[in-house]
Amino acid sequence: MTILKRALAMACLATATAATAQSGSGWHGIGQAPAPADAAAVTVAVNPAGQSETRNREIMFCVEGHVMRLNNATLHFEGGGTQSIRISERVADGGCSRGKTLSGRGHGLESAEVTYEQAMLAGGSARVQLFVR
Repeated sequence: MTILKRALAMACLATATAATAQSGSGWHGIGQAPAPADAAAVTVAVNPAGQSETRNREIMFCVEGHVMRLNNATLHFEGGGTQSIRISERVADGGCSRGKTLSGRGHGLESAEVTYEQAMLAGGSARVQLFVR
């Protein structure tokens, strides 16, 4: 398979995974950011900032571009509240973590700082995506 065909197939697979996360299950994307290969954390801003729905009860972390081991997340809510979540999952390229419960009610999510094992990227690149329902 040529490099171009392989790249196209990977892009289609990643898009299909995100679409599967959204279709019929109530999950919808609220933000994504590139995970730097030279860091151990990425901050994902909610798009547009502070506009996530306050009735969401779960969050899921998806990865596109490279397998990653996601460790923890610190969620930042409107009004200054935070929530720490232990993820501790190896997430395949195009895959998602299990859904994690959001604490409290009436919190609009502004951002999430997600930590990961930098060595698993091995100089590669990936994107971390946030989905809620």
